[in-house]
Amino acid sequence: MKLTKGLVMQTYSIGTCPSKVIKSACLLQCPDGYTMTIRNKDEWKIIAHAVNQGIDSHLEALTARSSFNSTTGECIVHPEEIHVLLRRFHDSGEDAAWSLRSDILSTLDIEEI
Repeated sequence: MKLTKGLVMQTYSIGTCPSKVIKSACLLQCPDGYTMTIRNKDEWKIIAHAVNQGIDSHLEALTARSSFNSTTGECIVHPEEIHVLLRRFHDSGEDAAWSLRSDILSTLDIEEI
């Protein structure tokens, strides 16, 4: 484990980080929502696919508490919903989605290898 931002980075196997760990990290570090600006069209396709699924087999969804604006590239993911977005990235089976998931998790001091 390595130290970043004064916190111990948590390491998991790919796709195994528990939802409660992701939510807790997001609530701690960005209680008003996880913000990002996406300029890459391919990443927007990944996000759109994840957002547009509606309620999934886990009976969870990305709701109006989160916002995604493809015109400006701005995203704000509610801390209680970030795990849904990241799970959908993993479930897609696409390398680009896994990479985006990994990038987001690393900003939350979580590593998947």
